[in-house]
Amino acid sequence: MTGAAAILTVVLPAAAAVFGLVMSSSPAARSWASDWAVAGALGALIAAVAELVLVSTQEGSTSVGFLGDAQLGSATIALDLRSDQLAAGVAVMVALVALCVQIYSTAYLHGDGTPEAPTRYPAYAATVSMFTAAMMLVVHAGDLVLLLIGWEVMGLASYLLVGHHSERAAARAAATKAFLITRTGDIGVVLAVVVLIAGAGTTSISELNRAATENEIGHGTVLTAAALLLAGVVGKSAQFPLHTWLPDAMEGPTPVSALIHAATMVVAGVFLVARLLPLFLTAPGVLQTGAVLASVSMVGAALAALAQTDLKRLLAYSTISQVAYMLAAVCVASDRELGSGDPVGLAAPGVAHLLSHGAFKALLFLAAGCVVHIVGSTALADMGGLWRTHRSLAVLFGIGLLGLAGIPPFGGFWSKEAVLSAADEAAHAGTWVGWMVLVAGVSTIVLTGLYAGRAWAMVAMGRTSENPIEDGENRHRVPLAMMLPLYLLALPSLAFGLVLLQPPDLLHGLQIEPGTAITGALLALSGVGWAVSAPRLGTADIAFALPERARTVLLNAFGFDRVIRALVVRPALGLTVLVRVGEHDVVDAYVRGVGPATTIAGKLLRLAQTGLASAYAAWVFAGAVVIAVAGVVLV
Repeated sequence: MTGAAAILTVVLPAAAAVFGLVMSSSPAARSWASDWAVAGALGALIAAVAELVLVSTQEGSTSVGFLGDAQLGSATIALDLRSDQLAAGVAVMVALVALCVQIYSTAYLHGDGTPEAPTRYPAYAATVSMFTAAMMLVVHAGDLVLLLIGWEVMGLASYLLVGHHSERAAARAAATKAFLITRTGDIGVVLAVVVLIAGAGTTSISELNRAATENEIGHGTVLTAAALLLAGVVGKSAQFPLHTWLPDAMEGPTPVSALIHAATMVVAGVFLVARLLPLFLTAPGVLQTGAVLASVSMVGAALAALAQTDLKRLLAYSTISQVAYMLAAVCVASDRELGSGDPVGLAAPGVAHLLSHGAFKALLFLAAGCVVHIVGSTALADMGGLWRTHRSLAVLFGIGLLGLAGIPPFGGFWSKEAVLSAADEAAHAGTWVGWMVLVAGVSTIVLTGLYAGRAWAMVAMGRTSENPIEDGENRHRVPLAMMLPLYLLALPSLAFGLVLLQPPDLLHGLQIEPGTAITGALLALSGVGWAVSAPRLGTADIAFALPERARTVLLNAFGFDRVIRALVVRPALGLTVLVRVGEHDVVDAYVRGVGPATTIAGKLLRLAQTGLASAYAAWVFAGAVVIAVAGVVLV
């Protein structure tokens, strides 16, 4: 039964995707596309919940036959699924977010008066189903080759979804940018698979973890593979320096942002590290490198979020920062190993934040989509007064922000404090990595409170009488299909702490230090309070308390895009120009020269065709002399 449930989590959304893509051009597609897509997501959620219930009653993991075996040279790859509490727990969150996105999209993209044209909805819904199936395959894969298949399909689906509005140049550019940057990191995963096949003779995840723990794999193989996998994690999870694609991906529809940024693509990298943590623990320096990149990402992205003028871009930078929390929590595991037991428990803080973040961040993005639906703009300057005009929507938006800021008793508080407690444990073990993550995490708590409070002050508490939200109340009412998913996501955002009263085996290594928790809560409250009180201090936006030059630097995210453009994009474009010129003037020149060369050769040979027998005899004699001389010389 466990195996069947695991298979259904992958097969049901995949079937919805196949039928949706095949039938998307049908005249009747619009009438049933939404039902088909929602049914696939609902079926996946039911299967994931059933799997979680079943695996909770058993120990260890279950191998589930799926696509059979593949022969790669001397290695046999078993393309099987793996069902355990980690896979089932993440699958439930993925399925819940996917279901909410599909329900939400029926109104946001398919109903009357929505911001996007509804004609593309069937293909869109099918692509979301394909994305969901790919993420489920990543979550359940028992072999790195099978995981890589889901990893790449997810990248393709994200490209299609980000570029959904392909009539806009900005959407096309954002999709291309996301595709190229994430593919840069994905090269590392592909090469890691090759290295492991050659050096370890297997890509089975359970076998790799066992062999690495028992030192049966060469040190060089483990170190190389772990470093290459980390490159893929950095790209897929939008961590420094491969993070710039994520804010631009906001050109996609808002439900796509909720799907990609909450519980699927950007957390896939963190899930990969958690799944292969025993292997990473035997590769010295790799987890420490990941911790450094995560620390830079969490502080830098939080600073950038503080000055954003677009609500969706603010949430995008917030995602980079929060995913860095997860990655940092997993990366300090090597410094907690002596005191914390097995690798499953070591990954618990990062996994806990992955689950809680999936709920409150999806809630935030979908609530932001409702605001955009009312206002017709994503600019923060166009928003304000939501508390007065749409009280229930404002409350839901506030729940998401409180979870993001880590205010007790909301879900984000418990998971974030678990991360900080893990960093505190590593720091008191005397490691510089633990101190670095702890300092970065505490700093980010204050910054997160500031930009979360800023978002609330500007969206919900604006004072202007001529207010787009107030004017829009009579023009747009939020459809029930867009409000219902918000209520569904608000439940885990509020009740996540109840899970910790009797934590499952998946989170059995979770520890929250009272001192760390109290300190974190006070810092988060101070940040939120300062930002919310900004209007009373004479400014509508706390960001304007910053010097103008500093605000510009943060708005442009430290100008890192310009650095990448100068160091990578322009040289690459210059190389393409060089290649194009070489192809035209060198390679094509030979091809174009065949015709003239043949004509000239023909004219020269025609000169020998005089019709005189004596001339032909002279040519034969001359040829014989040349051959004779050549023979003498060569001999």
